[in-house]
Amino acid sequence: MLNNKNDIKKYLTAYGLSTDEAKVYLALLEKPLSHLELARKTGVNRTKIYRIADDLEKLSLVKTEQLDSGKLLSASEPKNLEVNLVSKEQELKNKRAVLNELLPSLDGIFNRTAEDLKFSVSTYEGVAGMKQMLWNELKTKGEILVFGSGTLEDLVGSKRWAEAHRQKTLDVDYKIREINNHGKKPIKFTSNPKFYENFNRRHISEDTINLEQQIAIYNDTVGVYHWRDDQKVGTEIHNKAYANMMRQVFENYWELAEIVR
Repeated sequence: MLNNKNDIKKYLTAYGLSTDEAKVYLALLEKPLSHLELARKTGVNRTKIYRIADDLEKLSLVKTEQLDSGKLLSASEPKNLEVNLVSKEQELKNKRAVLNELLPSLDGIFNRTAEDLKFSVSTYEGVAGMKQMLWNELKTKGEILVFGSGTLEDLVGSKRWAEAHRQKTLDVDYKIREINNHGKKPIKFTSNPKFYENFNRRHISEDTINLEQQIAIYNDTVGVYHWRDDQKVGTEIHNKAYANMMRQVFENYWELAEIVR
């Protein structure tokens, strides 16, 4: 048992009361007092006493009695400290249950955000590089969007390889939407009639956008192909946010483009 008031104050503050709250509660345990009497006894500013008394009353540690002479404050029985602790334990238990439900969703948002921030660039050269980039496009899920400026034959220099790639797109079953400038790509460019079932194209004026390179947007990747001026070079930008932005750009131009009959 603690006999020293200073030791008792230390334990009350360890419990969660402030130093002044501990002073007020101990003073009221000895006898009921008015706000003015409490201020004189504890040395705590009278204005502050009113706030402390209200806070302790919310914790069920202080009671207020209205007398003809004014309000009289008295301490509640000390076992109310345990009642308050049980309430806090239940509150903590409830918060733990809420957190267990909430944490997976928050982690999901965090992980998606982290994934959006990942940014890397891959570069390719020559016919082998063009073939690798086109092969990577076969990983497309759902749909690939293309700003087109030529044929696969222009990129790889092989009709046979190009037709084999077109068949692969049918095998993995994704859709293709492509925007071209008028006259920069033949209307009929493959001998595989089934390919056109998954291929949708529109034409757009060079005055609106002049397509000199080919850009492919799929999954979280934007591929840029250049095969002119005796160069065959390409770049893949891997970033979810950038790919989504380029999809928005494509959709805006798609609305402006003319349907190819």
